[in-house]
Amino acid sequence: MHALASAFLATAIALPNLAFGQTGRVAASTDSMVVTTDWLVSHLMDPSVAVIEVTHEAGQRGPHIPGSRALFYRSMTVSRDGLSTELPSPDSLRALLEGLGVSSSQRVVVYASEAPMATRLLMTLDYLGHQRFAYLDGGLPTWTAEKRAVTDAEPTVTRGTFTIAPRTAIIATADWLSSRLGKPGTALIDTRTDGEYNGTGNRSGMPSAGHLDGARQLEWEALFDSTNGLLLKPRDELRQQFAERTRAGDTVVTYCWVGYRASATYFAARMLGYDVKFYDGSYQDWQSRKLPTKAGATP
Repeated sequence: MHALASAFLATAIALPNLAFGQTGRVAASTDSMVVTTDWLVSHLMDPSVAVIEVTHEAGQRGPHIPGSRALFYRSMTVSRDGLSTELPSPDSLRALLEGLGVSSSQRVVVYASEAPMATRLLMTLDYLGHQRFAYLDGGLPTWTAEKRAVTDAEPTVTRGTFTIAPRTAIIATADWLSSRLGKPGTALIDTRTDGEYNGTGNRSGMPSAGHLDGARQLEWEALFDSTNGLLLKPRDELRQQFAERTRAGDTVVTYCWVGYRASATYFAARMLGYDVKFYDGSYQDWQSRKLPTKAGATP
């Protein structure tokens, strides 16, 4: 690691905590899928922790948490069969993570300027079979509000060794869903906007005809605090949101238009302990197959 970055790390740890009322929010234990800035500041120099910032632009980012590695969002997705945001091959994802200096022994803590960019990586890590991952609650806005140190320096990392054991069963397909629509045991969560859900809106000019039969709407923004869109709502509120849309024993399946926003609801369901699947192709895949949809505001 650069000496400048190391100095920033030491400064960050030395600064006092000015946390904004984390009481009642998702716990940040050593095995939690969510960690607070308090937890992270005491682990920045821990070699068993790798911090990743998912960025909008390749090779460009502003001030960031010292020691964090930058991962360009598009580098962990591919276009395939007319679908714009699909999981790349497991081997290419392994190579991507190893290039960032990530190893299987490390706990990967992720943040981004938009929650779905972070949760897409968390879902990807889950797919690869890496169980030690966590979302940084509040992200960089909370970090800077607490007057933690930031840096422009990029860390120097050595190539990691990342073992994969892909969990293909967590990825739902159109065929899998088609055989289960309208039957008990599957709870579909549509993460899109009102217009997309009810069939009166569009996404980037692409009109929506509605939603999958039986799907209940839960926009991803509803999972996060209204004043800081990167801060998860208290766990009891999240649990209530899913309880209103599922039944005991259900397998939860989340989807949106291309598999971006749905990663947030996937992550929340996974964190709450649900048996959950991610429809990577999402509505774009469903519509391209000309499969039936339902318009209107009811499931």
